[in-house]
Amino acid sequence: MPVDPGAAKLAALIPMLSVSDLARTMAFYCDQLGFKVINTFGSPKPVWCMRGRDNVKLMFNFPGSYIETDLPRRAKDFQIFYFFPDDVLALHAAWRAKGLAVTDLRVTGYGMREFELRDPDGTWLWFGEDTSDPPTVTDGE
Repeated sequence: MPVDPGAAKLAALIPMLSVSDLARTMAFYCDQLGFKVINTFGSPKPVWCMRGRDNVKLMFNFPGSYIETDLPRRAKDFQIFYFFPDDVLALHAAWRAKGLAVTDLRVTGYGMREFELRDPDGTWLWFGEDTSDPPTVTDGE
């Protein structure tokens, strides 16, 4: 008897990113972005971890020799993780004060106030919240 795929509910989606230096990634997400340790696997050198902040969880793994880890940086331009903080202005100000390479805040034509930064492996992390403010005007527009 076939199983109805709509009968099972999906409870969460937790992305797992392959990274080139797991220790560096763990430090960046915890020390710079405020994520906490949920779990780590591998001893003496970790090969997988899960980190979380508020209602967001991310997994990272160091694939070693079984997966090609030297993706061209351009490939990372197509990987974006979009976060919805409750106060994008405060988050932007705090991370800029820490010296993180966050972009300037802008208001998009699709009604979001947002900024972004890249993690140590070049993955785009975008942060935004809904706004009714008019779009940001930049030179050349």
